[in-house]
Amino acid sequence: MLTPEITITHIFFISISLACGLAAIYFWVKVYFETKKGSIAWLLLALTAIFLITSSIFPSIAISVQDEDITELIFLFLGFWSAVYTSVFAAAGFLMLQAFTTIPREKLGDFLIEGMIFTKPVESEDDMEELPQVEQMAKLLSRSTLIEYTPKTRYEDSVIEICLRLYGEMVNTVLVSTQPRTEMYKEKIGDLMDIGAMKFIEISSTSKHVTNKDGIVKLPADEIEKFFELTSKLPEGCAVIFEPMSQLIFTDGEQRTYEFISEMVERFSASNLILVGLINKDAHDTKTVSRFEGLFLNLAEEKDAKIRVVKGGREEYIRFYVGEKFFMEQDVEVILEEKKVEF
Repeated sequence: MLTPEITITHIFFISISLACGLAAIYFWVKVYFETKKGSIAWLLLALTAIFLITSSIFPSIAISVQDEDITELIFLFLGFWSAVYTSVFAAAGFLMLQAFTTIPREKLGDFLIEGMIFTKPVESEDDMEELPQVEQMAKLLSRSTLIEYTPKTRYEDSVIEICLRLYGEMVNTVLVSTQPRTEMYKEKIGDLMDIGAMKFIEISSTSKHVTNKDGIVKLPADEIEKFFELTSKLPEGCAVIFEPMSQLIFTDGEQRTYEFISEMVERFSASNLILVGLINKDAHDTKTVSRFEGLFLNLAEEKDAKIRVVKGGREEYIRFYVGEKFFMEQDVEVILEEKKVEF
């Protein structure tokens, strides 16, 4: 028989156990629903609280009642409840072990939040691991960025990818190119021009005057200085993708092109415009490429089906929308959602 002092002390601790147990059940069930019914681990923790409450209350009932039948029933229930609880706990441990063996370590947190869905490891796991979450394209390429490519990389796809992403962020874009690529770009993303979200400027070696034909502004190559007149009224935050840097270096010379690009960077920076330049690094010596690199705040390079951007000492990756396919392939269709974007 328990003394009154022991009984009061026991009731005190049982009360704390009951209050904390109920609070634990409430908190973990709320966590389960706040994570949109993610991992069963959250409900398991609530189940733990229930078991701990009953394991302290039921023995007290058995001792206080002192009825043999009730005592036997309580002990049978505790044994059964313990078997159920430990079985569920073992099953949860098995699921977690499966998660550690089938899901990359950095993804485990996502699965706890979004649900215990297990998939087989993919062969391109290394690529997934090296790609951090990309921020907004306009912010990533802010001010000025130089993208270096080679004849073997997906040069045109990079241009299309950037245009599409900027359109998705409601950023007006001007694409400066030369034939025959201008016509190719118009075929793939000409709809952006039709809805007023984008403009094309073609540096032409055959045109004698600045003209606007089929929505494409043609700028004579020998009047390249008029480029700044064409872009002087662009709205703040607009993006200019200047593609033919390498071609200008060959036709106009390195020094003249350098002065032109330098002025462009300075003007666009003062106007809060985004400038993206592209240069064929295999077509020039290292000294020339380095000289133009010094004009831009951010550097980038094409790498397989993505663009690697180096900014502020850290790297970001931009995946191509079509993956391993090519935008320029005939069977690849670019579908645009309707957005209200106008100059």
